[in-house]
Formats: sequence, structure tokens, C-alpha cells
Amino acid sequence: MALPPPHATAPSQWPPPPISSPPQYRAFDSTPAFPDPVQETPAWMKYPASGQRGHIIVFANEKGGVGKSTSAFHTCIALCNAGESVAALDVDLRQLTLHHALWARQESEREYGVKLPGPEQILLAQQNENELEEKLRMARIHHDFIIIDVGGHDSPIARKAIFMADTIITPVNDSFIDLDMLGRIDPRTGELRTLGNFARLVEHLKEPGMAIRPKALDWVVMQNRSRNFATKNERKVLDALEKIAPVAGFRLVPGLRERVTYRELFPMGLTLFDLEAIPELGKPQPNAREEIWAMLRALNLPSAALNKAIAPAAADGSS
Repeated sequence: MALPPPHATAPSQWPPPPISSPPQYRAFDSTPAFPDPVQETPAWMKYPASGQRGHIIVFANEKGGVGKSTSAFHTCIALCNAGESVAALDVDLRQLTLHHALWARQESEREYGVKLPGPEQILLAQQNENELEEKLRMARIHHDFIIIDVGGHDSPIARKAIFMADTIITPVNDSFIDLDMLGRIDPRTGELRTLGNFARLVEHLKEPGMAIRPKALDWVVMQNRSRNFATKNERKVLDALEKIAPVAGFRLVPGLRERVTYRELFPMGLTLFDLEAIPELGKPQPNAREEIWAMLRALNLPSAALNKAIAPAAADGSS
């Protein structure tokens, strides 16, 4: 089915990924047999998406409630704390959770009389793919990293963000419901039946970009809200993700655990890094801070400043 032109903005007009039937798998073969790609291709898929500077990180998952905005926010602030120049863009028009957290951060600065590191916020006036492309091209000139939080549903602007990404981060919870967008596992045999809609969408958008990008797209699936002691269900979910990963083309990294402190600080636009500047809000939590650094380390981002900041954190396990 042909994709609509870039000016079509209504999500209801956008077709599902171009899969007419589930891909077939051969024994011990991780290569899915997809049908031929669609004939009509949006114009923005024919031109280079990457520049010399400004690494674009897109947090995307068509399943909502998986911690996308929380992970995007902590990544923003951690990069800023490392000294990187960061821009943030929220294209989840229904909630704008990332932007609300960053606006709350500015309010906390005024309330507590402190200056906290943070990203430049980029807002879209027209909310279409052409404006997104223009904003990102300008942001790449002035910033080292651009963090994009997309909505938990398929849309033209979400597809454009994924196409332009250098790194895609897909947070998931320890739930088989969350895995359906990545791949469907047979509950009796534990074998992979077919890739999910989101995995097929990423594959569809990744392939054209391979020929025009200066470097390969890195797709990361981040396990969020796990607990200190893995339950039987969590181990099953991990096993399922490990089976889906080589077929879908992503790699697994640890995310943020289920911690009360994240929920308490996030509405104020704050992270554990800010407790040194605002000590009345709580005591430093070395293990939780190291957890954030571990998440950043696993992303393998092109940042000398970040690697320098992470090194002492890994050495003493506290900062």
C-alpha cells in the first residue's frame, strides 16, 4: 500500500507498515521474508538525514506507558551535566510530557534560587514533517545532541523523527503486552512467531537510510522499571527479547529501575543529579545515580565529555 505524501498530517490517514502478511521464518535463520517495498516513497526518504554534528536520539515506542519521557528526560539532563550542548523536542502532541518536565525544571530553578543545567527546548509551530526536518537541521548546527520524544502511536511526524534518528531508544516494561509491538512470542513454545508492527516500521524506515547515512542507525531496546530481584515473568520477558533482537535488529540495554525517587522528582523537573544543588529535597543516592550513568554508558553515544564524566562514576560507583 502506498505511503501518503509528507503533507498528510492526520494519523488516521497514515497506513500501517507495508506488511501484507506475517513474514516467514526458516529454522535457524533470523532473516524475515518481507514483501517488496512500497513503490511510492516520501520525498524526505530520498535525501541525506545526517549532518556532521548533532547526534539525534529518538525515544519511540508505539506502546504507551513504558517510560519514554522519563528516560528521555534523564538522558537530557545527564548529557547536560556532562557538559554537552543538548536540544530537546517533544512531538507527543497529546501529552508533551518531556516539555512539561523541562518547564517544571525552570520553575524549580526559580523556586529554589539555583541554576540547573538543561537543554534548549525546540517547539514546532506547524507540527508537520517539513518543519521537523528544518528544526532538526538547524539544531544539528548548534548542538551536540538532540533528544526527541515521540508519541505512543504511529504518525507521519513520528516516522520522520525515526527516519532522521542516529540512535533509536525503545523503552519496554517487563510485560509480554509491551513485547507485541516488537515481536509475538508463542506462549506455549516460546518461539518467535512474527515481528511486531513497530519493529517492522523501524525496519521499513531504516533500510532506505542505510545508503545515505554516514553511519549505521543504532536501535536500542531499553528494559525499564525492572526490580532488583528478577521475577519468573521478568526472566521470560528477557528471554523473549533476546530471541526477537537478532531478527528485528536491535540490541538490549538496561534502563531505569522502579524507584520512588524518580516518580517524586520528575514532576518537579528534577533528577538525582540536582540533589547536590537542592539538598533539602533528599540525600544523594549513589546506586541510583550510577544506574543513570550505566544507562548512558550502554548507549555508546559519541561523546568524549560524557565518557569522561562516566569514568569516575564507574570507578567509585557513586557519582
